[in-house]
Amino acid sequence: MIITCPSCRKKSKVDESRLSSRFVPVPCPHCGITFYLSRYGVRTTRVELPELPKVEPQRQQEQEKYSVETMPWLKRSSIFDVGAYYKTAKEFLLRPEASFLRWKPEEKFNDSLIFLIVFGSLGKILNEYWIYLLTSLVGNVERGPIESVFTFSVSALLTPIGVVLGTFVYSAVTHFMLYIFKGAKKSWHATFATIAWVSGSVSLLSVFPLIGGLAASVWGFISMMVGLRVVHETSSVKSFFALTLPALIIFMVILVFIFAILGTTLLLGLSHILQIIQQQGRFPI
Repeated sequence: MIITCPSCRKKSKVDESRLSSRFVPVPCPHCGITFYLSRYGVRTTRVELPELPKVEPQRQQEQEKYSVETMPWLKRSSIFDVGAYYKTAKEFLLRPEASFLRWKPEEKFNDSLIFLIVFGSLGKILNEYWIYLLTSLVGNVERGPIESVFTFSVSALLTPIGVVLGTFVYSAVTHFMLYIFKGAKKSWHATFATIAWVSGSVSLLSVFPLIGGLAASVWGFISMMVGLRVVHETSSVKSFFALTLPALIIFMVILVFIFAILGTTLLLGLSHILQIIQQQGRFPI
């Protein structure tokens, strides 16, 4: 930017990127007179003009599109406040991207843990109840009614422990995969909280017998993928593989374990047959 001194009329070159909208006093390098300079030009007297609005980053603009209302679960009257749970779960299921943008739930680790323990466990117990009810209706020949009730009760009591441990392990592996794909922008706590909020929310679908569990799995996966993308500011592809690869790895390990057992059993059977052939001189029939 070329400026002209209002006194000596000599020109000088300044870096326009370093100028603001406010007029600041500047001495002329030639005659020494003080004038006022801004990105709008030169003035002999100081003039205050309003600052131009700053261009916010894209993420900030997206956050400002949504309201800043408090998450209903944070205003709960107790940990069993069904109304606060329903409003929170509905937002995470129907508008996951908007919910993660305006609430920043990944920063509320303790609240997400309570949400998961109470309602994530309740969803698992409901699924087990529907299965128990179905087996009772069709007739369970292996166990009596008392044994079935006892088994269901013990399973229900142990469910919260299994839910929390399972989520801890799954979120740790998922976060590791995000790190491998260079998609982890925040700590493991953010990954755990994201998965916990969604896992607790999809439990709402468990009120529907049998089909609710399947719907919760599919819907939960999609919401988790969206949540991880928003929270870690990464791509949907990285979120997808971070969520699916752990399950694929576990499936492959189980498959290898099964084949190892079958292979060992087969080898033991062949070894036994060879011993009989050596002793009797014929193939056993």
